[in-house]
Formats: sequence, structure tokens, C-alpha cells
Amino acid sequence: MSGEDVVGHLSYDTTGNTVDLHHTLVEPAHRNKGVADRLVEEAVREIRAEKMNLRPTCSYVRAWMEQHPEHQDLLEPSLLPEDQDEAGQDGSGPAEPAS
Repeated sequence: MSGEDVVGHLSYDTTGNTVDLHHTLVEPAHRNKGVADRLVEEAVREIRAEKMNLRPTCSYVRAWMEQHPEHQDLLEPSLLPEDQDEAGQDGSGPAEPAS
């Protein structure tokens, strides 16, 4: 928010103990000003405070998580490398080829 104006939005769904951050939207006039970063940072802070897991299906959130490895412990267990089987799959389908 900027004063009383909504300038960005982070959509999410909660299933059990996992919060799926699935879409980040910032109004065009407010892009490149750190709004999305602050939205994700606040969401991660809340997820940590509530002792929940994070599923970053939004591409911005995935990139943000890569830039903030200190929050990797919040990823839902099936997304952590040590919880994946030898084939690199989490049981949800075929592994994606590395790029």
C-alpha cells in the first residue's frame, strides 16, 4: 500500500500447514520500486511466525527464495533436496530436465 492506495498484491492459498504463494502483482506505476520484494518479505515473515511451510509457485517468489537462502527452511518438505528420491522427483510427476 502507498498511503491508502493498493499498489501491489500477493495471492496465496493455504492447505494444511502449507502456504502457496502463487501470484505477485504490482501496479505498473509502482514497479521497480521494491514493492514486490516487500510483499514477499512480509509474507515470508508471517509464514515463519505461524510456523508454516512455503510453496513458491509464483515465479517471482521462486526467484526471491533463491536470492534469500536463509529462508530455505520454510520450503514445504517435498521441495527440499534431501526429501526428494534418487531420481530427483518428489512423487508429483516426472523430473524436469536441468537447464
